Amino acid sequence: MHSGQEKAGRSRDDIAKAIRELTPAELIRLKKVAGYYAAGRPIWSTDLLQEAFTRAIDGRVCPVHVTVVKFLAEAMRSIAHGEGEKVENRLVLVSAGASSEVARQADAYPDHGLNAEQRMVSDESVVEMRKAILGLFADDDIGQIIAEGMMDGLEGEELRELCGLDATGYNSKRRLVRRRIDNAYPEGWKL
Repeated sequence: MHSGQEKAGRSRDDIAKAIRELTPAELIRLKKVAGYYAAGRPIWSTDLLQEAFTRAIDGRVCPVHVTVVKFLAEAMRSIAHGEGEKVENRLVLVSAGASSEVARQADAYPDHGLNAEQRMVSDESVVEMRKAILGLFADDDIGQIIAEGMMDGLEGEELRELCGLDATGYNSKRRLVRRRIDNAYPEGWKL
């Protein structure tokens, strides 16, 4: 790829058209990505996805060599990171004349959840686990879709439709997926 291709971006109309034409599988994948990046951050996954759509259409440059799905996923990662930074860097101001009760409550105001470093380590271990499990199905696209769907909380009819299998085929494939994961990790995932 030469430097002209690297700098070329999709037009606003091309991006809007690509968003309108997302397949059900692509939309499900984007919703899963939104859920993943929104976890533990002060933004709903639906808002995160909508914000990525808005920013993509409003002028973010999507390089021609990058798929719109990947572009939107990266936009969601960036937006979620920014939202997390806002929370971590907020200041709680308390008047010097405030009562001791108000001051005590202000000290308790920041979220005592995972800090940025802990969240990063946790996110990396989730990504590592997902890669390892999906790697078990490198030779089986349907198995990979089912495993990914199971990890993302999809179940039943929704997951079966995504795979395009009838009920018997889906149940059989799902059992195979569970057996393969159980055989690879009989004691569960270990960090």
